[in-house]
Amino acid sequence: MDNLGKESEDIEFKESVGQLEKGILGLSAMLNRCHHGMLYIGVGDNGDVIGMDVGDSTLEKMSNAIRTDIVPRIIPEMSVHTSSDGKKYLEIRVIGHSVPYSYKEKYYIRNVTSNESADPDVLSQIVLTRGLDPLKGTVSDIQELTFDQLFASLAAHGGHPRNEGRFFKSLDMLDDRGDFNLTAYLLSDQNSMPMQIVEFDGTDRTRITAREDFKDRSLLKSMEDISDRVMGYQETRVDTSTLERTEKPLFDADAFREVWVNACVHNAWRQYIPPSVLIFDDRMEIISYGRIPFPMSDEDFYLGDSRPINPGLFRIFARLRKIEQTGHGVPTIVRKYGREAFHITESGVKVTIPFAFTPRFVKLRKYTEKDRTELDSDRRAVLEVLENNPGAKLSDVSEETGMNLSAVKRAVVSLKKEGYLRNDGNNRKSVWVVL
Repeated sequence: MDNLGKESEDIEFKESVGQLEKGILGLSAMLNRCHHGMLYIGVGDNGDVIGMDVGDSTLEKMSNAIRTDIVPRIIPEMSVHTSSDGKKYLEIRVIGHSVPYSYKEKYYIRNVTSNESADPDVLSQIVLTRGLDPLKGTVSDIQELTFDQLFASLAAHGGHPRNEGRFFKSLDMLDDRGDFNLTAYLLSDQNSMPMQIVEFDGTDRTRITAREDFKDRSLLKSMEDISDRVMGYQETRVDTSTLERTEKPLFDADAFREVWVNACVHNAWRQYIPPSVLIFDDRMEIISYGRIPFPMSDEDFYLGDSRPINPGLFRIFARLRKIEQTGHGVPTIVRKYGREAFHITESGVKVTIPFAFTPRFVKLRKYTEKDRTELDSDRRAVLEVLENNPGAKLSDVSEETGMNLSAVKRAVVSLKKEGYLRNDGNNRKSVWVVL
């Protein structure tokens, strides 16, 4: 009978899948102690291989359990081995530097071969062992990545990108094993984290009038596309209240760009929650996640103390001249809108940029809504759906409004006849236009 030796600070044995939960708890404890760990299933406490049934569904179940129960998310490396007498057993290997890791919202630390609850003092010591870049040690779920958009940006700024390991390592896009990490994923063409612009009717979040997702592109491209989209809201108004004719913008464009770039660079990306822009009738809000860096105080933050949360990502953005390393961004915003523009909580930072006057898009919406008061509720509902989704099929309208398909068709015929609606394009690809 084969024997794998003894349990230790980074090795644990479990006899069967029935002990999987205790095994995953042990992995979290080993990560907090050693930044790595191995769990063997189908092996007795004394190290003897006793064997187990290993199927594809077994591996998938275990992988999903580890990814779900350990936070920050960890990607296990799993392999099936066969002993000299034909018994199968499973090896699960994990590596991670984003300590502390929790198992089902509780923290544990490995002590020789036991897993003990970690008190606050122990957690503080664990944090001190963490690498300086939380994205570097977080492996990307996808390893088949391309970087056309990033390489184009680097080349445009005098860089010489190369699709090879040494180049990616120089940009901190690889973890300790040489795999693409979360920094690499965010900058890849395959990045699918959906950043959003959401427009609301009024000054609260009661009613959404439009939502636009920006994904399936590099973080750099998403950031620039959203910035361009927000600048589409910009307008100016001539101020004639003084002798000198001046133009007043709806919002300060430089302040917005500083807020938005900082939100993208300093976001707590390992929580897999992207930043967003919310548009209201009287303001915009830029939301990002994660606390300001420890031990920075709020006063240090407002004065522009620059401590990147994601150093590798920050260096790449600085190299592309998307962000300054002087820390002048926050003071610029404070100077324009005051400290009250910032709302700092345990979970993130919200920056509010007020509008200088009522925007044209708000006036247009209110005028349109007033013009529709003569319509009955069914036709208004259909018109609203088609306005928000010009490519919708009538079956989609039926599902979203709760009306039957015949009622939707009657409403559309009426709206087209009365000049509220038209359909452009052809049968294969048509678009609804609300007039």
